[in-house]
Amino acid sequence: MKVIELNDVFVRYIEPYRLALREVTLEIEEGEFVLLVGRTGSGKSTLINAINGVIPNIIKADVRGRISVFGKDPRTAPVYKTAVDVGTVYQVPESQIFALVVEDDVAFGLENRAVPPEEMRARVQESLELVGLWRKRGHPTFLLSGGEKQRLAIAAMLALRPRVLILDEPTSMLDAVGTKEVFELLGELNERGMTVIVAEHKVEKVLPMADRVIALDNGTVALDEEPHRAVAKGLQKFGVEEPQVAQLHRLVRPEDPAPPITVEEFLRANRGLTLEVEEAEPPAGEGSVKARGVVFRYPGNEEPTLKGVDMEIPRGSVVSVVGPNGSGKSTLMYLLAGINRPTSGVVEIEGKNPFELSGPERVRLVGYAFQDPDQMLMNTTVEAEIAMTLRLAGVRGRALRSLARQTARDLGIEGLLGRSPHRLSVGQRRLVSLAAVLAASPRVLILDEPTRGLDRETAEATMKYIIEMHREREMTVVLVSHDMRQVGDYSQLVYVMYDGRVAFRGTPEQAFAEAEKHVEWGVDPPQVYYVSRHYGRPAATLKRLRISPAVQADERA
Repeated sequence: MKVIELNDVFVRYIEPYRLALREVTLEIEEGEFVLLVGRTGSGKSTLINAINGVIPNIIKADVRGRISVFGKDPRTAPVYKTAVDVGTVYQVPESQIFALVVEDDVAFGLENRAVPPEEMRARVQESLELVGLWRKRGHPTFLLSGGEKQRLAIAAMLALRPRVLILDEPTSMLDAVGTKEVFELLGELNERGMTVIVAEHKVEKVLPMADRVIALDNGTVALDEEPHRAVAKGLQKFGVEEPQVAQLHRLVRPEDPAPPITVEEFLRANRGLTLEVEEAEPPAGEGSVKARGVVFRYPGNEEPTLKGVDMEIPRGSVVSVVGPNGSGKSTLMYLLAGINRPTSGVVEIEGKNPFELSGPERVRLVGYAFQDPDQMLMNTTVEAEIAMTLRLAGVRGRALRSLARQTARDLGIEGLLGRSPHRLSVGQRRLVSLAAVLAASPRVLILDEPTRGLDRETAEATMKYIIEMHREREMTVVLVSHDMRQVGDYSQLVYVMYDGRVAFRGTPEQAFAEAEKHVEWGVDPPQVYYVSRHYGRPAATLKRLRISPAVQADERA
């Protein structure tokens, strides 16, 4: 049974006036699991909002063509009626949280549908247990971590039991294990008969459970294939990450029409390989960022969030801080950036207490890009946002305008300078927040989930720019990330936080090896680590992995 049908659909936004979808024709069968991919701005969110009726009922746009959802046109039905069958979880969880207490938020939609109290209580408990938040059912929603808010938004939608579940980047703020759990949950729901549509940039975990991969490019359907064939045709040309095992497989068998997408498939297809790993030296030198015995307790909380953090980051290094949602990573970054003062203990950036610095001193010493870019965007245009940082750093006149435009150009957002940052996509807002921080060239750069909401192509270009700045200006870079591919590719050191403390410090390879013993850390190593470990040479990144010439010759023979 076809539950969703689109035929020759065009969507044109009115303000700003632009064509977002063109000639989109597709059908989705009941019980299918569809992965929706494409670059930032390719039309994924527009397609989702056209299916659930948000466009044009809430977001005004000109929509042409035929759209049918369970035999009804969502353009002519109230959104609340379409939502009975089609549940949507959006990329920014705060936009879907309405109550002050976790269990009240899950009950909110059920109350609006007049679900009987006994059934309501059962559904609330069931959905919170599914996402791992039942123990926090009485917790204030505004004190949840970003990842916990994302889980809450999913739980609230699951409680409504829609027939189709659409998720727009549902794991962008979740730790690696949380991401795995959400995708496993979606797989279970799909096996029970629910139709699932996921728009996602982190495709490695989703591909094995998807029936189809639909790629959008400039508002059109450019690819609609089974996952293996989609990877063979090249997802990277749509700005999407490929599974690392597929990239590695191409080095051995470049003409294979069905490359592997899981570690198990790769190992079955490539027996007896010999891998070479280029060793990397861990950074050494004086500490640029120091935390000694740091304790921090939020007002009103009995338990401290940080419980004695000790950390020393070498000057000029690139390090990652990882760990499960709620482990205190973002709270520690607030202290390092001088936003909050420790309850006890000492924080130093280049020998100075960041909390005691003036605004101009702080912006030149330490730059901090928040996990949620909306927390730091406050101007009417993108150019004004970048200029505000430069002005605070003492830059004036032509130099200010020139630097603002150059920073925007480097990050690929020069065309957005005259637009309001509040009307941009999540990925574009992320780039604006990075530009505002990078413009002042701080000596220490703290980035909390720097590529959240960005497609793989844009994320890699952004990280390349950050690493170039790090090298040119001998900048110390601290990344908070749940993306273990990113951690492996760019980090010299990894700090694992758990329960308000630093649980481990080491190279990415050492951290991934230790994390296998500690599921509670929320660290799920990338595919390349599992493959290289199988062959006896653990590596955290493809960049330092080589297949020996002898093996390549053997494989060709």
